[in-house]
Amino acid sequence: MGPMTRREIVLLVSRALAVIQLITACIEISYLPGYLISLHHYTSRIDAGIAVASDYYFKSYDQVSLAMLFGRIAGLFLFTYLLLKCGPWLERFLLPNAVELEATAPPMASVEGPNRQA
Repeated sequence: MGPMTRREIVLLVSRALAVIQLITACIEISYLPGYLISLHHYTSRIDAGIAVASDYYFKSYDQVSLAMLFGRIAGLFLFTYLLLKCGPWLERFLLPNAVELEATAPPMASVEGPNRQA
């Protein structure tokens, strides 16, 4: 078995990143029940007519938190999907060509240094 090709390296790294993103999305999903129960609690207090001012605040807070949570989950799943597809743009991003690296790298100081005499 020879050395890995550029395509195989990018595929391996992108799949590993996709698995990490998928695990993170599953962890985020585990927070849903807590937010939903909290939102139900404050909404039921408001509907029953026994709410105090803080109930309205926490209901709004939970609604915003749920919206942000759904946004994070959707973003993580989208990122996972893009990583699994592993298109050429991802290959260029994860493992650029040596020519591209040399063009963007800062110039190196000479080995002799600025104060050395020949």
